[in-house]
Amino acid sequence: MAQNVTFDAYRFDLESGRLWSGTQELRLTPKASAVLKVLVTRAGHPVTKEDLFASVWTGTAVSDDALTSCIQELRKALADDAKQPRFIETRHRRGYRFVARLAEGPAESVIGLPSPARQIPAIAVLPFADMSPTRDQDYFCEGLAEELINALTRIDGLRVASRTASFQFRSPGADVQAVGRHLGVDTLLEGSVRKAENRLRVTVQLIEVATGYHRWSQRFDRMLEDVFAIQDEIAEHVVASMRGSVLDRREPTHPRPKTRTSAYEYYLRGRQYLHRMTQPDLEKSGEMFERAIELDERYAPAWGCLCAVHATLYEWFGAREEDLARAERASRTALQLAPGLTEPHVARGFVLSLSRRYDEAAREFEEAIRLNPNFFEAYYYFARSCFAQGAIERSAELFGKAAQARLEDFQSPMLQGQSLRMLRRIEESKTATREGIRRAERTLMLNPTDARALSLGSGALFEDGQLARATEWSQRSLELYPDDMTSLMNAACLHAKAGQKEQALALLERVFARGWGKRDWIEHDSDYDILRDDPRFQRLMAKLK
Repeated sequence: MAQNVTFDAYRFDLESGRLWSGTQELRLTPKASAVLKVLVTRAGHPVTKEDLFASVWTGTAVSDDALTSCIQELRKALADDAKQPRFIETRHRRGYRFVARLAEGPAESVIGLPSPARQIPAIAVLPFADMSPTRDQDYFCEGLAEELINALTRIDGLRVASRTASFQFRSPGADVQAVGRHLGVDTLLEGSVRKAENRLRVTVQLIEVATGYHRWSQRFDRMLEDVFAIQDEIAEHVVASMRGSVLDRREPTHPRPKTRTSAYEYYLRGRQYLHRMTQPDLEKSGEMFERAIELDERYAPAWGCLCAVHATLYEWFGAREEDLARAERASRTALQLAPGLTEPHVARGFVLSLSRRYDEAAREFEEAIRLNPNFFEAYYYFARSCFAQGAIERSAELFGKAAQARLEDFQSPMLQGQSLRMLRRIEESKTATREGIRRAERTLMLNPTDARALSLGSGALFEDGQLARATEWSQRSLELYPDDMTSLMNAACLHAKAGQKEQALALLERVFARGWGKRDWIEHDSDYDILRDDPRFQRLMAKLK
């Protein structure tokens, strides 16, 4: 057997015992790694407990608990399910069997991930703890951490875990190694905020995941208006501390805008609502950004986020022309105020794509990528724009780059898999789809009620031949969120792919009756092909903009 074997989206080095997923090393204890080596080298064949004890614990008497612990560690690392195993199957009272198909040599990657040999340092910024006297500064703590995430993405040679992934870990005192292993990062930045009137105390620690060693820590006691300087100093300290890993701080072509503290607080409140992605929360978010703009009409980030609010409301919640007009005005203003920032170009590209001005949108997305090649949203929304106009091959390429920019995002590889399937690149599609499933499974380990992971993942599971799990995930999503558009739309797609036209049309009628649905996307989405000749579907499509 070759030194390296691959299975699904994983690569295992038999000599070193190191396990990789894409560019992330999934760190294993030595005994768990040794157990995996035995199982992999005898893949497809049952391995008794006695054989495992003899190979891994030679000459040492240990209980069954030691082996059980290793199997649990491996299943956690591989996001495997003991009841429906994809990798390690339990042979009742006898032992275990490795059931995945193996391939020798380097893993084929259709999502453009660099080789593990070129592993780059990675960091996660956890939400800061609120130590304020009234414990009412959660929005400020989240906002400060998110601003640091955005600042660190501008550093070449550093991968930064997304807000969505990092903010799953809110409990103080979490196991550093467990958090780091789940996020696939080398270092964690955590801290606390104490805000009282105009005084601000921010305490931060940069922690090495492998050892728990504090590489750097500092306390900042400042006035509230110094919050921007604190953010800059923290980012600079992170870079300085990680200089041993080759980092290159990209100097922004346009300084990051600053504003008065009252406007900034409204901006941070708006950011907190924005991420919840329900119609009431989006509308509340818009109100906060408008208050920020009233206090400082030249604060570009607030205009950019206001654009995101109305563009999202237009795309997902009714396609009201008023929302599109507001998004258009906000995107223009943000770009005029801060043409050197990445975010306004993405916002502008998003709005232009909603208006079907795809060539203009492409130029904005390309400029955003030029300004910050690490910016996930630029690739992701560019890919969606390409798909909506029927540029399927380009969308596959861009979804791949989005998946590379954010290694924990499950949407990009799933959507790339769909694009590749439409291009008849079936084997590549399978690989991307399985990577998306793996990422969704890891997301659901921490947040079992994630509607997007469940609903979009149901379609990916169907394509992977896991029909029972596909139905289960879709039903869970609908039970948890019966009126959620993404749950309804993806459930309709699942029924359509399964040939269940009546169920699919019934769900689509519920969605389209509210004005929800994106016509240009649906026109190119192969999931709807079975419905296109049906008069009911045609009447529904005629109502969409």
